[in-house]
Amino acid sequence: MILVMANGNQIRGDLIQSAVLRNDLAPVPVTLEARIRAGDDGLEKMLAVGQTLSTNSGDTMRIVKSERTVGRLTQGDRQLAAIRVTALLDACQSAAFVRSRAIVKENSALSAIYRAAGATLRAVDADFPVPRFYCYVGDTPTFHIARALQEEGGVVRWKNGKLQFMRLPDLFKQKPAMTIPGNAAQDLDSGFLERHEVPWFLSLDDSGAAVLGNQDKPRALRYTPFKDAQRLRNMTRCLVLRKKTRINYNINVCAGDLVACADGTALAVITAAHTFASDSDAGGANNTYTQLWLGGLEQ
Repeated sequence: MILVMANGNQIRGDLIQSAVLRNDLAPVPVTLEARIRAGDDGLEKMLAVGQTLSTNSGDTMRIVKSERTVGRLTQGDRQLAAIRVTALLDACQSAAFVRSRAIVKENSALSAIYRAAGATLRAVDADFPVPRFYCYVGDTPTFHIARALQEEGGVVRWKNGKLQFMRLPDLFKQKPAMTIPGNAAQDLDSGFLERHEVPWFLSLDDSGAAVLGNQDKPRALRYTPFKDAQRLRNMTRCLVLRKKTRINYNINVCAGDLVACADGTALAVITAAHTFASDSDAGGANNTYTQLWLGGLEQ
């Protein structure tokens, strides 16, 4: 995995003990976790909180946590230290911080809400207006952005250097990015848990009459105010984890891509974790792979 510091210098591959670049269907869609062997003081300063790292895909990550650790390896009479860093996609990372000032907006575009939270996004592909958005002092904007996405029945993903909004049914109308054999995935299924964790919703209209969401299946019931029937149905629609699989390292696969399975089904990538490990983490040899969590549409 290639990591470039803010000064333009690339971190030597032998110094990267492990790195996981995670692409997700979340308001901050890309994160990086890495453990880098400490070389000199200059390297440690470039891996401090607030510094940036760029990946070989061109994405810039802002370091939000940096921790110096001492490992079991030694060089002569000196123990080798390592620096653990956690970084968030720079264009969105400000939206992950607790607010000291409230954000209150009505009928504002999703991109405008991101910018109000401090994000540097210029636009969101397939942008849409959010009827009500309230993030009070002490709240985290990403939580309320995720709720707005749920009410709209969609997700955001980071692809080709852009934040894209896609409705969940549209994920399954794409051309599959790849095909996996049937014996390459671990199947996961639990209708029992889904009935408890994926509720249907109830609201009230201006006259006090009940507005009902999707009641097609017996589920837990939740009340939510100020919602019409369409939004109530959107809130029950979600991706449910169906398979986990490990494939050859492929940084081009990202969350939101469609994957065809050998049994004829197609599942959406919920999370793609691109992993690199070396030294003691891989028995002295490099180990790179991509782990995919795949989901089906529940509605």
